This record gives sequence, structure tokens and C-alpha cells, in this order.
Amino acid sequence: MWRTKQMIISLVDIETTGGSFQHDRIVEIAILRIENNQLVDRFQRLINPGRDIPYSVSLIHGLRNEDVEHAPTFEDIADEILDFLADTVFVAHSVQFDFGFIKAEFERIGIDLDLKKICTVRLAKKLLPQLKSHSLANLCHHFGITNLRAHRAMEDAEATADIWFRLSRYEEFDATISFFLKKGAKEMRLPAQISPERLSSLPEKPGIYRFLDEKGMVIYVGKATNLKDRVGQHLMGQTHTRGKSRFLQLVYDVDVQETGSDFMALLIENELIKRHFPKFNSTNKSFHLAVGIFSYHDQLGYLRLCIGPAGKWTNPLIVYPNSSLAFNELVKLSMAFGLCLKLNGLLEKEVTHCQYKNEDGSMCLICSQKQSSEEYNKRATQLIQRHFNKGSFMIKTAGRITEELGLIWVENGKLMGYGFYPGVEFPKSLAAIKTFLNPYYDTTDSQWILNQFLPNATSIGFLENDIQLLAID
Repeated sequence: MWRTKQMIISLVDIETTGGSFQHDRIVEIAILRIENNQLVDRFQRLINPGRDIPYSVSLIHGLRNEDVEHAPTFEDIADEILDFLADTVFVAHSVQFDFGFIKAEFERIGIDLDLKKICTVRLAKKLLPQLKSHSLANLCHHFGITNLRAHRAMEDAEATADIWFRLSRYEEFDATISFFLKKGAKEMRLPAQISPERLSSLPEKPGIYRFLDEKGMVIYVGKATNLKDRVGQHLMGQTHTRGKSRFLQLVYDVDVQETGSDFMALLIENELIKRHFPKFNSTNKSFHLAVGIFSYHDQLGYLRLCIGPAGKWTNPLIVYPNSSLAFNELVKLSMAFGLCLKLNGLLEKEVTHCQYKNEDGSMCLICSQKQSSEEYNKRATQLIQRHFNKGSFMIKTAGRITEELGLIWVENGKLMGYGFYPGVEFPKSLAAIKTFLNPYYDTTDSQWILNQFLPNATSIGFLENDIQLLAID
């Protein structure tokens, strides 16, 4: 193994206008060149970002618009920076952040920066695993390093260099650096607090995952058919929006839960998003009004279906996330069962007759007044019974292991519980099964998920009191 202390490194720190290297810009850069573990040169510049520095960001590093108004742009000093970085290993505290910004700045002027990288957060985590936090401030406190102007590029770079020199005295330093450089393509693409070992330990099975910040707060919930692959896509993906950059800065750990099936994963994901209200989830957070299909009898006795808002106090036959989906489904079902489009509110008011043929080739019998309400209602009732099951039933899905069943309990059309039952056969007693179920708060979102899977369910028997048992693969 070669001696890492003999390599040339460029230790870098930057200050920016924000957290996204795709949307924000660098306002200050400091580079320390270290050869043979000795500081040999330094570089520092203020940079005009070509945009305003937000007040909230200025409060962090203290740089104001007037401080950088007459400073050079990044392009003006790009050659100097490139000379300083040439043939070095790029080192920074949270290297993804600093390298991402500098690489993006070079890409804007047509230069592809490609350097080996080392993150001093990861280095400290490997050599000082006993510390709860490996932030720059906490490492300075641990080593007794004074940083009088934290969040200024040169002062933070010098503090990071001091930490580097102190860590280089550890016996495992050379081996750790060698490992980082050999595995760097994957190791350095992960957020600093997530180890490759943690990612590789995740199961390749269906389930839900929760990303946590340093305080253990849930900041994102998702579901996956392959937990290991999906979590890796989040952490090492190539999209770099402002939100994604902020997410990668905050993520500290990931918690996963196997579910056995995509169906169960969707239901649990929906519940957890509403419970935790995660910062980076944009959908399923609210108990919003959706759109439902309802049934009622008109004054002439006809059983009609109509589309309307579905909320907490309504009782729709089925819910949809938007009116377009509800409309298209009701048109399709009405035509399949020979129901009148006008009675079901699917035609413009000025249109007096349905303009379609039923499955047997005849025109709408209601519009031609050739069918009684009793005969018509039989078809409407048949549609409701086949497609809008409002009864009570148990759904069996795949378990997390071979000797286990996933169970979902629906009572009077509402999703009431879910869980896992040990073994491949279970008793007919509903009370015994319910002891293995977690309560579930039914919402329009969960109804939508349920209704996506029910058409594929098959009846496999009955529990006590003629409770139907369905199976969904």
C-alpha cells in the first residue's frame, strides 16, 4: 500500500447563494494545496455570482451583495482555480456539496472537471466512530480547534486542514484513504452520513423506506419493489434540483420496512406520509377532497350514478384522484352495462339522447322509453355489485417471508386494518385474525389504492359470518 501522506491534495471550501449547484452560484472560494502532508500554497477569492445573495443565506456566511459586486466572476478566475486543482485529490468537508458546485461552474464554461475526491466527514466517521456528530463545528470542538469566522471559506478550509492533519496521525488513516480512492466512485457519491455498508445491507424486496435527518425526524417516505435499488437511486441519482440538493444535505439515515407486496407497500406509504407529513414528500400529505362516483334514485325510480366531490363525510361507491379519471371510468362502465349516459350525467344538458349503442347493438332503451325503471335498475345494481364492492372482506397478499400472510381488512367498504399473520393457513375466526392487524385510518387516497387492486382479486373462500376472503397477488 502506497503512503497517502505523499499525495497532493487540494483542500477546498466554498460559500454560495444557496444549496443547489444547478440553480445557485459560488460567492467565495478557498483552496489549500497540501503536498507530503505539508501546506504549500493557498488561494482565496470572492466571486461575483451574477445574482443576489438571499438575506437568509447572507445571515449564515455574512457576505452581502455589495461585498461581491466588484469581484471577478467564476469564469474570470477559472484558469487560476483549474491550475490549483490540477493533478490533486479534491478534499472537502461534505465533498459532494463543494465539488458539485465547482464542477457545475466549470461545466457552464465548457470544462469537465474530473478529480478523485475524499470527504473529511466520511474520513472522520471511519476514524472517530464514537462521535455522535462529525460536523465541522463538532470536530473542531473535539480537537480543540478555534474557528473564529465559521462559514467563511478560508477559515473553514483552514479548520478542515487542521482536522486532516490530526486525523493523519491515526494508524488507520492510510488504509482508509486508500479504500476511499479505490471505492470512490460509489463511496463519494453518497451523502456523507450514509455509509456504503448501510446501503448494501438493505433488502432487495418490496417495502417502504423513511429517510431521517440528524434528529431522527422523518423527511421523506417512499415505497419500492426493490428497497436497495430505490434507496440507492435517491442517494446517488443524477438529478440536482434545489430540493434534491437540500435533501442530500439533510439526510442522515434510512429506515426500511419490508411489506411482502407492492399493494401493502402503497397502503403503508400512504399512511406514513399522512402521519409524519415529511418535508420532502409532495403528494398524499393532505386529507384532500377527491372525486367519487355516487348512486341515488331519482323521482321516477331510476337508479342513477353521478360524479361529485368525495370527502370525509360522504359515502361514494368509489373514489378517484381527479374528475377526468372518474368521468372516463363511468362512461366506460355505463356503456358496458347498457346504462344511460344522460341519466348518469355524462352528456351536455342540451343533448336529449345517448349517441351510442349498447353491447347488443341496440340504442339506449331509456332514451327511447322502451325500458322500465325496474328492468333498468337491475343492470345498474349489477354494475355496482361487480365493480363497487361496499361489503366487508379480508384480502390475503404475500407475506414478508414464505411462512407468513399479508392481510388487509375492509369493513363496509372502508379499509380498517392491515398486518401479517404467521403461517400459510389461518383460522376462520375473524377475532383471532384481528389481533395481528394494525388499525388503519381510511382516506380517499387509500380508497383509490384499494380500488386499483380489487379488480384483480380472486375469491378463495369465507371466514366466519360469511366474510369473503379474497386473494391479490
